[in-house]
Amino acid sequence: MLDKRNLKKREIYAVNHGDYAGQMFIIVEIDKATVNCLAVPDMKCVKVPKEVFENGRNTDIISYVELLSRDIFKVVKAQYLKNENINN
Repeated sequence: MLDKRNLKKREIYAVNHGDYAGQMFIIVEIDKATVNCLAVPDMKCVKVPKEVFENGRNTDIISYVELLSRDIFKVVKAQYLKNENINN
């Protein structure tokens, strides 16, 4: 089943397979080439090429969980930005 929905900030995806299995990816930013997520519970920034993210959705490597509430997303985004500043 091809998932044609557009990706949105605040969406949470469960990672079912691969190096990040057991993590949840929360989409923080989307640009032309990448989907930028905060992986929880590790609290690490992950930049996934858009086509890889889409392929993961379409092959059940990742699966949609829910849309995060705005108030909780503010905390997630703050953590993401803090991590980005530390890494630069």
